[in-house]
Amino acid sequence: MRRLATLLILVMMLASCGDTSFESVVKTSAGTITVSPSDASGAAIWQGRCAACHGAAGEGNKALGAPALTQLSADYIERQLNHFATGVRGAQGSDEAGKRMALSVANLNDREIPDLVELITTELQPTQPAATVSGDAERGKDYYTNICSACHATNAQGNDVLGAPALAGANDWYLKSSYEGYLEGIRGAHPDDFYGAQMARLAPALSNGDDINDVIAFIATLPPQR
Repeated sequence: MRRLATLLILVMMLASCGDTSFESVVKTSAGTITVSPSDASGAAIWQGRCAACHGAAGEGNKALGAPALTQLSADYIERQLNHFATGVRGAQGSDEAGKRMALSVANLNDREIPDLVELITTELQPTQPAATVSGDAERGKDYYTNICSACHATNAQGNDVLGAPALAGANDWYLKSSYEGYLEGIRGAHPDDFYGAQMARLAPALSNGDDINDVIAFIATLPPQR
């Protein structure tokens, strides 16, 4: 009887070896994410390193300086993760949030980064963050159209060919702090940050605080997509 039971267990194990339908489940504040085996590494990394700061659904956390990620393209996220991992970002003295991010991803390998990017860009749905920056959206639309749209697109969905990320769906507080980082030389200063340096050169075209707020208020009216 014992031999028969052992045999049945072995048969069941062998039968399941070819089953690729196994899925793991990740619960988030926005619902339940089903993750296939190829995404398991990304799910583990997300839960272990990312969700505590960026939110379980990638919605961002202002208190920790961690932005929403759900509106960003795979190309942009992968480039930024590599920049943090190699010291292109997060090494500047006053960039405390960047330093935390760099530490979080410092030992990710070449396989884990794509796995994490795939999870973020396929499983986490774009959301509209709550507004925290006040400004004149109609006035900001004019500035955005004339200064920003050539790279970031008229609908603020970004342009991977130009290295310009999507802005619609980004936390307004992060847009402001990030833009100020370009003006202050915190971002775009590293010689290997080609697109960051490009943004840093263009940023002075819009340097007045009220004007920046107006542009951000306009961006906040645009629906996030991916």
